[in-house]
Amino acid sequence: MIHFDTIRRRSFFYGAGVTVALPFLESLAPCTGLATEPSAAPPRRFAFIYTPNGYWQETFLPAPVVGDWTATPTLGPLAPVREHVTLVTGLDRQFVPGTGVHAQAGCCWLTSSAPQETLDGGFPTNITLDQLLAKELGRQTLLPSLELSCNDFVDNRETKYFESISWYGPGYAANTEKDPRAVFERLFGKPQSAATRSVLDVVLADAQALHRRLGRDDQAKLDEFLGSVREVEQRMERAEKLAASREQSPLTQPAGIPEKRGDYLRLMADLTILAFQQDLTRVVTLVVDPERWDSPRMYHDLFDSPQNHHVLTHTKGDEAKEKLARIDRFHVEFYADVVRRLAAIPEGDGTLLDSCCVAMGSGLSDGDSHNYRDLQVLLAGRAAGAVAPGRHLHYEGHRPLADLWLTLGKIGGMKQTRFADSTALLDELS
Repeated sequence: MIHFDTIRRRSFFYGAGVTVALPFLESLAPCTGLATEPSAAPPRRFAFIYTPNGYWQETFLPAPVVGDWTATPTLGPLAPVREHVTLVTGLDRQFVPGTGVHAQAGCCWLTSSAPQETLDGGFPTNITLDQLLAKELGRQTLLPSLELSCNDFVDNRETKYFESISWYGPGYAANTEKDPRAVFERLFGKPQSAATRSVLDVVLADAQALHRRLGRDDQAKLDEFLGSVREVEQRMERAEKLAASREQSPLTQPAGIPEKRGDYLRLMADLTILAFQQDLTRVVTLVVDPERWDSPRMYHDLFDSPQNHHVLTHTKGDEAKEKLARIDRFHVEFYADVVRRLAAIPEGDGTLLDSCCVAMGSGLSDGDSHNYRDLQVLLAGRAAGAVAPGRHLHYEGHRPLADLWLTLGKIGGMKQTRFADSTALLDELS
């Protein structure tokens, strides 16, 4: 059954336990009485990607020159999408003594509590920026927010403070979803028939009927969108079969998670992009890996053996630093790929990326010294015209990271005028 939501100007397929929201199709407007109405502006969307243990500064950090910036070895993968990315450097956070330096780096990255407001057993955890944004942006979406993690370690060596960046309040971390299939089913539902392998099978007849009603451009748009949904399903099926064929061991990845690290990250990114494209949520957090953890991680196609990222940050010598630089670049390559794919999806008069603000950063700058100062944050997208990308903004004089989060919160409609230890908005972003 096809249904058109006149409030959100969206079309949906409904089947047995399945809901598939479609991108806006101009061909449907005459059928809904909306042909003469102006196009609704795309909603603003926010994603926060967290990488642990800081970055190797010598290969990551460009010269602190405001405006244009020269790509460093680590930031080189951003070259093709440079016009879409803002690099923000020089922002500070304050470490609160009495709790773990790594735990605080992750759990307080987006916190709204000032350093002196330790409401959680010494931790200044409180409702985080993503949840404040979800209160404003999530009223008309299936999910107010989506919390994802690519931490597939089965050895729970650390507490929630090392791997939770999204919090509902002091001490109350938002549970993250690590299984791509579970994420998919949250977004699209689960077919009731065990014989149905694809959610698209449930709505196939409706999709075929709709295809015949559309203009040529919308037919291509519908085909591309449904194809992307099916591609994600097929990748998850392949991952599940591979996981089932392996003998279980303490370090075996859970079923449904791809074998290769890069594939896992990209699959979670695909789900995020689909969720944004269908307006199923407008706020996403993704933990690439938790802080510290001290379990060797296999970085496929980078190294021949597992590497302990945290230990590498504290290991002297050129070999360790070279490995750190390669891991940092691997994460930047992933980020650049997310930006590229968002920029390739048309929406309204621009692209899906134009409505987004995608942030990536870490709660530390240098992992060896546990430095909370001179943090680096990558921002991609225009947030529906609120951000002017393509520049390097460097701050000195202990400007708090909270100023950036306050600015993004205001862009997303947040009502409060202070955020943690913020001092003022970063007007330079616009």
